[in-house]
Amino acid sequence: MSRVLQIALALAVLPRAAAAQATSPSLSDPAPAPPTVPDEPGIASPAPDAPPTKVEDAKDIARTAALTPIIPHPDEPTRPAFLLYAEIDPPILAVGVVFALGRRAKTEPAFCAPACDRVKLNAVDKLTAGYYSAAWSRASDYLLAGLGAGAAAVLLADDGVLGALNDSVVIGEATLSATAIASIMTLAAGRPRPFLYGDPGDPDGYKAPLRVRNSGDAGLSFLSSHTAEAFAIATSLYVAEHRLHPRSARPKIILGAGLAIASATAVGRVMSGYHFITDVIGGAVVGSSLGVLVASVHGSPVRVVPVVDHGASGGQAGAAIQGRF
Repeated sequence: MSRVLQIALALAVLPRAAAAQATSPSLSDPAPAPPTVPDEPGIASPAPDAPPTKVEDAKDIARTAALTPIIPHPDEPTRPAFLLYAEIDPPILAVGVVFALGRRAKTEPAFCAPACDRVKLNAVDKLTAGYYSAAWSRASDYLLAGLGAGAAAVLLADDGVLGALNDSVVIGEATLSATAIASIMTLAAGRPRPFLYGDPGDPDGYKAPLRVRNSGDAGLSFLSSHTAEAFAIATSLYVAEHRLHPRSARPKIILGAGLAIASATAVGRVMSGYHFITDVIGGAVVGSSLGVLVASVHGSPVRVVPVVDHGASGGQAGAAIQGRF
């Protein structure tokens, strides 16, 4: 009797086990394809009784209002560092260029040109009043240009031509934004440059040539656009590299090198007599802030999609994440 019961129970269990095995994928089976993300516009879930025509009208309107993403690597889910939009980023660049060129429109000399009285200067700025050096001015130009070229080279080596161009747009926006703010501040403040503060009683008390002291550029001291641009490049490049290499020490090394060059640029602007110490401090604050801000408000072109990977040997299985944010 016991043998009959065992046979009956076996016959009852085998079909269920076979059905379960048929519906459950084996660990040795290949991983199923990840679910595709539907390309639907971002509208709220319609009510159950919503007319289909109204729902389609809402989707059409959402599609019309949607921004156009610029994705240089459609098949690479984790690069580049920033997501650009055709309707946002080119206009920002255009406005930044216009503001950057706006300071060139100033042709009137400083209010105290060609000689200014240092009595009203604060104690810190009096330390560098009267400085002038064309060599230091050229050195600061080279440092800024080298920093920009270095940032482009890092992105090119790290992300290829298309990715580097994509991420360079954001770094360019941060730099131009820093230039725009610096231009607005210098034009509004109209502060004379340090080389206008010499010794009127000494024939050689002014190191800068008279034509330089009488130029419109002589009244654009506060704040330092060179310094703001340099720090904007260094910090925005760090944000890009940190996104591309979140677990690496590489971004911090690049940030340290960038800040060192930016600081050297600031020193060059002071030694050239084109900016006071407070000018470059203000430029460093503005440039660093805009470098982080502009880069951070640009999202990453990564969308998260769960992917299950069953081990080929049947003994291991794992899960990974790929996708778009």
